[in-house]
Amino acid sequence: MINFTHIAKIEFEKVLKGSVEYQDPDVVSASEILKRMALISFSRFARSSSLYFSLSHALSTSIIGLHILDAMRCRNGVIRPGQILNLMASVLFCNIGIVKGVLDEDQDDKQKVSKDEVRLVDQNYTDSSMWQYKPFRSVKFIQGISFLDTNVNLEIVSRAIEYSDFLHTTTTTSSDVGEIAKYVRAIQVITLMSDQNYERKLVEFYLSAEEAGLIDKSVFDDLADFRDKWVQYFWDRLYHDVGEEILLLRETTEGRNIVSQMYSHL
Repeated sequence: MINFTHIAKIEFEKVLKGSVEYQDPDVVSASEILKRMALISFSRFARSSSLYFSLSHALSTSIIGLHILDAMRCRNGVIRPGQILNLMASVLFCNIGIVKGVLDEDQDDKQKVSKDEVRLVDQNYTDSSMWQYKPFRSVKFIQGISFLDTNVNLEIVSRAIEYSDFLHTTTTTSSDVGEIAKYVRAIQVITLMSDQNYERKLVEFYLSAEEAGLIDKSVFDDLADFRDKWVQYFWDRLYHDVGEEILLLRETTEGRNIVSQMYSHL
């Protein structure tokens, strides 16, 4: 039987080794913690039934995150262990709450969706149906695992998780959140827009959002309309979330490849 979690871990560590792992003893130590974080994330996402928020997506976002860190290192000369752990924990776990059964309080078809509510969830739907609850559940997941809770700044990571979902309408502006939160949101957008199977990923994104009831029907009538309008939607509503990060990625060869792939889809 193929162990997809192990395969994802190998791919992640390969990129980690070439980006931020070998700098100084503190960064090496943070990298070892990061490897364990990645394994925790990948093992949970291996159980996801969501079309979009899958193990493949978790790996892709984490790799983009590592390339962002590498670009930060090239621009600034150094990155701090705290930056590494807070950014990558936010990337690895911002969507983990979508997976049914991921919290200790989840039991069969009953899922913890808020501080005071456990909701009966129709098992005929995929994990995408949990989309609107994933910010709370993702933070709750980190709090429930002492290894994660003790190695990150939960306030910074929680804020990043809340801000990461670019489909949700939010009153929070970029000036109200920290650097980590901006990076995490941008990574989510860049991962979708630069995927080698972009057209397929776009369909998976739409179908997952539709299942969760998050498609704004005043903007998109159906899948065909979504595909027709998405590029303009990106330029109108999402580009300001990724403009700085695109410039940052251009600091490295691999980053420039990601940007080139992204623009080829636009």
